[in-house]
Amino acid sequence: TDPLAAIRDLFELPEGLIYLDANSVGPMPKSVRARASALLDDWVRLRQLGWSERAWQQMPSLLGDAIAPFIGAGKGDVVFADSTTLNQFKAVSHALAINRGRSVMLTQNSNFPTDVHVLQGLVEHSRGQLSLRFVDNEDAAVAAFDDSIAVAAFSHVDYRSGARWDMARVTAAAHAAGALTVWDLCHSAGAVPVDVEGANADFAIGCGNKYLCGGPGSPAFIYARKGLADRAFPAIAGWMGHADVLAFTRDYVPHQGVKRFITGTPLVGADELAGGMLDIWPQIEPRTLWAKHKSLTDFLIGALRQQCGPLGVEVISPDDYDRRGGNVTFRAPGANAIVEALIAQGVIASFRNPDAIRFGVSPLVIRHQDCLEAVVRLRRVLES
Repeated sequence: TDPLAAIRDLFELPEGLIYLDANSVGPMPKSVRARASALLDDWVRLRQLGWSERAWQQMPSLLGDAIAPFIGAGKGDVVFADSTTLNQFKAVSHALAINRGRSVMLTQNSNFPTDVHVLQGLVEHSRGQLSLRFVDNEDAAVAAFDDSIAVAAFSHVDYRSGARWDMARVTAAAHAAGALTVWDLCHSAGAVPVDVEGANADFAIGCGNKYLCGGPGSPAFIYARKGLADRAFPAIAGWMGHADVLAFTRDYVPHQGVKRFITGTPLVGADELAGGMLDIWPQIEPRTLWAKHKSLTDFLIGALRQQCGPLGVEVISPDDYDRRGGNVTFRAPGANAIVEALIAQGVIASFRNPDAIRFGVSPLVIRHQDCLEAVVRLRRVLES
């Protein structure tokens, strides 16, 4: 019995299509059409009816509270604002301000490029005050911490292989050396277990468009450990991060807690599309979601090896579920052409250079029969 069968019915899913690209853009909740239409109606009417009653100012916090349990955060500790890139800049800059006497940032070579680009930009603009150090794997990261490192910014899950790091272990090593952590949860939030509070993580960021189903261009989220946000002035100070948003005072007074990271006017249109999350996530118990994802991906890996292993498929995502992220990745000769052929067969997946195919498994909508049918269609492509 599928414990999330009723949730699947809340999504628009084309008949016959197997959508395994939630690691890029998650499926669309049915309620989004009505939300978008109502927003456009209010735009036409402007302040005549309804617009001033719309919760556009509260949406960053409402969305944050909806997904907080799925990253192990408390109510009021997560907000949606801006993009993952901007939130990476805010979080890392905040950590640097707190650890002002230190000059080194640490990240992994396999980190998502935009996260690394933010760090490189900070180095370029530091006039020689900052440097960036890379590590290849989790063990190397744990061993790399010393009293020069101000902040370590890591992806919780490798976006190519789907390998998941032990957040608690790495964070403990960072704290033992006096460093702070920023975790990118783009490829884990809404799919696999995440516990930022249990791991004592300092900051976490992530996009809303993948497993969280916030839609294309969804605002991203940012988390700050209790008390940490208040220890520094935000790098980007905007009116929505002010302690009194409607006071319109000349001088900025930062809001307490994570709300100081909201910065400027919320992305009202994007927030409303992402508002479909409010109709989905409060109905789900996190452990139910995670258990289903484990069952799905365990089954999928087994089917890939049995049905397609003899045809050259090699699963590179970890067998150990505690080390696996949202996507199952496998190698196959001619991977790019295979993905195009799969799309023609009604299986939506993604390709990553040089030879990786990713099946992004959303436990909200994917069933075991979908996993099996995707493998059957993959085998058909490989054989032909």
